[in-house]
Amino acid sequence: MGIELTGINKNFGDFVALSNINLSIPSGEISALLGPSGSGKTTLLRIIAGLETPDSGSVSFFGEDTTWKQIRERKVGFVFQHYALFKHMSVFENIAFGLKVRPRALRPSKEEIREKVFSLLSMVQLESLANRLPNELSGGQKQRVALARALAVEPKVLLLDEPFGALDAKVRQELRRWLRFLHDEIHITSVFVTHDQEEALEVSDNIVILNKGMIEQTGSPEDVYDHPANPFVYSFLGNVNLFHARLDHEGALNLGGAEGSHPDEVSFFVRPHDVSISLSNDDGKGIEARIVDHRLLGNRVRVNVKTLSGGKEIEADIDKKRWNSIKQEGQETIFITFLGAKIYSKDENWSNYVI
Repeated sequence: MGIELTGINKNFGDFVALSNINLSIPSGEISALLGPSGSGKTTLLRIIAGLETPDSGSVSFFGEDTTWKQIRERKVGFVFQHYALFKHMSVFENIAFGLKVRPRALRPSKEEIREKVFSLLSMVQLESLANRLPNELSGGQKQRVALARALAVEPKVLLLDEPFGALDAKVRQELRRWLRFLHDEIHITSVFVTHDQEEALEVSDNIVILNKGMIEQTGSPEDVYDHPANPFVYSFLGNVNLFHARLDHEGALNLGGAEGSHPDEVSFFVRPHDVSISLSNDDGKGIEARIVDHRLLGNRVRVNVKTLSGGKEIEADIDKKRWNSIKQEGQETIFITFLGAKIYSKDENWSNYVI
């Protein structure tokens, strides 16, 4: 195992930032700390780095207790959201900095430093920009320089705090793919913080979902998305429709009524792509609704519908060809069915439900 966190607690005054965190981060993989603002993910990353100390608990790297070691002793590479590059230094000098400030006995020769820096510049695809200053670079280029600088000191662990948060959407998407490819090449144990669900699902091998200082679920992207541990995880990972509903003895859904109005009420979750829209109700299981509006999402269409009984608004995500077919018919009343969903009952048991 790479990083082990045991019984980590951290308070800032009366605010509980982290509560009894027990976590194993696999060696050689990239793990995401995912959660809303204030969930404790950045505090946890800083404790792993040695920038914060826990009130109680322990941190170990590869079997060695590092709880009270300084960041330099832990051999950690840290990449900040806003790059933290030295403005007066060239790209080459920024990357070489960590090597040049080593104690004389451990410092590589000038030639070794030069060779190392240009090897890293090649890795991050910035060989031609070695003499540029940071203010002459784009945001994506600055982040690559920051990553190369972190890797120059050959860290045991690479930590990234919202590494793409300051970039525009297109550059962020490109860098996500590039980071995943780079990680597959070097296999360094990595942990990154993000509040972007899509980013965590795309880049990481493992996801740790935090909320209010506690871990809600850990697992692979597929595990946490397809098998959410509780309603928070389900609703946090992507768009979701939430209903307060009842199931009758024949398995039919009753979406009417206010929350808490019936003792047999369940919380019913369904993602927009699991909502099917039909023009007919041949099997009698469809819920009557009308289309309120729609918006184009590339080759998909997000359709808002409202049920005729109860007036519940529901989002459906369908392909463009299907939408054009529905629109062409010009039919006022449509029928919706759910292809897959989760039911959360008051006894806190999860069950799969298909209608």
